[in-house]
Amino acid sequence: MRFNRTQKRQPPENTIPLINVVFLMLIFFLFAGSISKDDARELEPPLNILEDETIRSTGALIIDQEGKTHAGDQEIGVLDWVALREAEAEDGEPLKIAADGTLGADHLEKVLQELKTTGRKDIVLITRRGTQ
Repeated sequence: MRFNRTQKRQPPENTIPLINVVFLMLIFFLFAGSISKDDARELEPPLNILEDETIRSTGALIIDQEGKTHAGDQEIGVLDWVALREAEAEDGEPLKIAADGTLGADHLEKVLQELKTTGRKDIVLITRRGTQ
């Protein structure tokens, strides 16, 4: 004996609206990413480390390509700079040094030897990535 039952089938879920939304989001992000202009490609880093305002603003001792040491705009000796930093800086703040990329290792070693005589061991060497 067969019973004739009518079963109601659920219609399949319609995924077309979801596909439309994803496609519109893709188009939006493609346009949003291409509208903003990347100005970083046009920037040229300073040729001389003494001209770099970012490094100068850190309060670091700057060693130029000739081995001369500078604090801000003035040439200063290493020991004088350390005494000045210890008077101004907070406790626990390391001494920051920035050396020009063309500085010879012998000049950098000379400055580090002078810093070693002060007894400070918390020295940070600031570097920057070279252009490719």
